[in-house]
Amino acid sequence: MFGGLTKTSSRIAIAAALGMTFWGYMTSITPAKAADLGGDCCADLEERVAELEATTVRKGNKKVSVTLSGWVIKTMNWWDDGNDGSFAVGDKDYDLGSRFAITGSATIAPGWSGGYNMTVTGGGESFGITSNQNNEFSSVNGLLYGNNYATINTLYSYIYIKSDKYGTLNWGHLSPASDNPAVLADISGTVIESNAVWFEGAGFILRPNGQKAFGGAAAATTLNWGSFANCSSQIAAGGDCFGTAEPAVRYDSPTWGGFRFETSYGTNNVLSSLGVAATPTRDLHFWDIAAFYNNDFGNFKVSLAYAYTWMESTALSTGEENYHQVGGTIMHVPSGLGVYATGNFEDVKGLNGNGANMQNTTMWGVKPFIKRSWNPLGSTVLYGEYYQNNGNYSGVAGANMCTGFGFVAGSNIGNFCAANAANVVNVSGSETQRWGLGAVQEIDAAAMHVFARWQHQQVSVDFTGLNGATGLSQNVKQGFDDFDLFQVGGIIFF
Repeated sequence: MFGGLTKTSSRIAIAAALGMTFWGYMTSITPAKAADLGGDCCADLEERVAELEATTVRKGNKKVSVTLSGWVIKTMNWWDDGNDGSFAVGDKDYDLGSRFAITGSATIAPGWSGGYNMTVTGGGESFGITSNQNNEFSSVNGLLYGNNYATINTLYSYIYIKSDKYGTLNWGHLSPASDNPAVLADISGTVIESNAVWFEGAGFILRPNGQKAFGGAAAATTLNWGSFANCSSQIAAGGDCFGTAEPAVRYDSPTWGGFRFETSYGTNNVLSSLGVAATPTRDLHFWDIAAFYNNDFGNFKVSLAYAYTWMESTALSTGEENYHQVGGTIMHVPSGLGVYATGNFEDVKGLNGNGANMQNTTMWGVKPFIKRSWNPLGSTVLYGEYYQNNGNYSGVAGANMCTGFGFVAGSNIGNFCAANAANVVNVSGSETQRWGLGAVQEIDAAAMHVFARWQHQQVSVDFTGLNGATGLSQNVKQGFDDFDLFQVGGIIFF
């Protein structure tokens, strides 16, 4: 979802400078200065230097460079869903989790180079998209790759040929052009800490307002936040609906006057990895294009992005999907005041599991912020956020709500189902809302962020079914208990 998140050069430079300082100190120790440490001091020093050299990343040959970079992120999470609450420590999810990248390049000719990228996620237990009361540490990586998040997973593995004049051709398992461009237009400095994707809370159980149990339904058939926050593509929760790495070829243009673009073509491998029954084993191709603009106008900094994605098949039908996303930030540099805004639109073709037309989905959000250097540690960012998703009912659309999800009597939909249990009841619409506040403190000397955030989520759903008494179609609206999260964490870059 965040394949383009590579602008950590300043942090990496800080880490490199610290390493050079340490190396300079070690090599400046002369035998005379070390004599007071004992007769074996120099041998011990040579042994330590040899150990350091043995554990240092070294290039495989004199032509191709090797660079190691990445980050480690850990969070502490207190959550409450209106009935239950608990505490969990874990990583962020998917490509926001702890990761490292091995990259490098070699000169082919003046103005031409070739290179590679191998990025690996290496987090611990994840508090993320599919986490819920039954498994606080579930992870979307477990769904995508069939592994537990505590294991090593390959995120990207590709090579490229670059021309300074004509652009870059990349091929392999990589971040497509429309993977997160609107999200990364957020230049507030808080994109890892909080963004448009529903990384937390999406998998938590939904309970009708006032109900303290869920009708004895098994966990596997219980409604959850993901049911109403997921994109119809089934690739992300709420935003960045084509936000995963895929096997593809991608072209990146040079930058002209602040503008650049990317386009890619490949296989929507995530659908087959998810094992979605409605998805055919063929016709899983996609094509996308993204345009970016970054520039300064006097005291203002501007970042804009737009992307279009065509998917040959979706997770919920055999029809195609057209997906549009836009995002942008404007920031007044002297005051640190800025605002980020984003919007998504999914145009979904075909029929769902009940034979009804697929719904289009929309998302929009806004994040006002202020970024100032109030202390010697580094910049402090204070922000608020609001996101709204409509129509993101996802896999629930293909199920009989009455017989499949055990709504309890006393709720609006439960009372309706009790009188009409033999009829199919569909989700006809849904609205999920998320808002919150947060603070991020950058610690420049340690290439580190520490952060704290509060996030509130709520949902209401419209159902349509046939009334058994009247024989007429009837609409029922149902609200659910809210979800609150307080999260404290830290990121260290290297």
